[in-house]
Amino acid sequence: MALDAWLIELAMGVGKLFLNPLLYWSVILLLLASTRRIKQERSQFGLKVFDVFSEAKNTWSVSLIGGILLSAAALGGGIVFSYPVLLVLSAMMILLSVTGRFTLLSAAYTFGFSYFILLIAPPLIAEYTDLAWTTDLESLNFTGLALLLAAFLLIEALLFLRITSRATYPELVKGNRGKWVGRHRLKKMAVIPFFALVPTGMIEPFADWWPVLHIQGESFGLILLPLMTGFEQVVKGVKPVHAAKRIGRSVLFLAFLTFGLAIGSYFLPLLSLVAFGVALIGREWISFRFREKDKQEQPFFHPSEKGLLILGIIPGTPADQLGMLVGERIERANGQQISNEQEFYTALQRNSAFCKLEVRDERGEIRFLQRAMYQGDPHELGIIFAKEEYRLRNQEKSG
Repeated sequence: MALDAWLIELAMGVGKLFLNPLLYWSVILLLLASTRRIKQERSQFGLKVFDVFSEAKNTWSVSLIGGILLSAAALGGGIVFSYPVLLVLSAMMILLSVTGRFTLLSAAYTFGFSYFILLIAPPLIAEYTDLAWTTDLESLNFTGLALLLAAFLLIEALLFLRITSRATYPELVKGNRGKWVGRHRLKKMAVIPFFALVPTGMIEPFADWWPVLHIQGESFGLILLPLMTGFEQVVKGVKPVHAAKRIGRSVLFLAFLTFGLAIGSYFLPLLSLVAFGVALIGREWISFRFREKDKQEQPFFHPSEKGLLILGIIPGTPADQLGMLVGERIERANGQQISNEQEFYTALQRNSAFCKLEVRDERGEIRFLQRAMYQGDPHELGIIFAKEEYRLRNQEKSG
């Protein structure tokens, strides 16, 4: 009978997923973000660089594995989340992402602001209204929420650390000297499927210690939540992959620190306040520190006479198939030294059936790349440089 109850609650929990507005909002949010990005790519480069929904590409393995492990740990540990907690958390995720950007989707913000609302709201609601929302803060299970916060920060750190040179988004911006330079945007969003244990249902406690939070009635149910997490960071002074690794390591340290405080809050409840405060302030400090340091750096993607710096690679093009990477410098094309785009394409036209390039990688070593060119291949190979020519031509046409 106990197994039947678990299976029934599991099925009901999955069914409730499709009633959750977070599921549909996550799809809409991804679509809005992709549409805005593609519009900017067409404006700056004359074409679409990345496909729709690429902001969620390569996140599914982390999302699914993370969701399974989190759900198993929460259910096995008997961590119960009351409906007010889940309602406020879901509403906060929608509210902080309503602009279509992922800047505030970090768990430090979504969980942090939810915590402070849950800390303040119940007494106020009880005092000024007749709503039956308990003022017993222990029933809100701040320790469980703090543990979930630490786990989501860990997932965010992994998403940063998994970013490759082909998974960041190139942009053009005016530099301090008025010339167009390149920059990249680190941007990802993931949906974590999380089974939460909630009050009321068919599941009965199977041990004295389960659940951790005892609720009158001692029966529980399951609900599947599509919880969102993400980030968005502009990088101009260093290679985007290096920036992602640097930020990822900082967020990883913050996740472990928050996790330690969350465990401590089981014995000393006040530490839950410290955990949320540290996560919120720490995540904002990581972004602020990187942003300020990046401003002091010279633009990494800027015109140079020593060759052509690759700002972006369009997926599926000859440049992508050749294994060219963002941040590498093309110094020779078909044996000819190059210093600007005109020389580059002139050198390519010297042998329209074959392409041979000398590219200097991030270690300063020369790589030799070659490929036969076929009819239908884009003549520009699929490489994006930091230039203003297309923007100027587009402005002239619109004018």
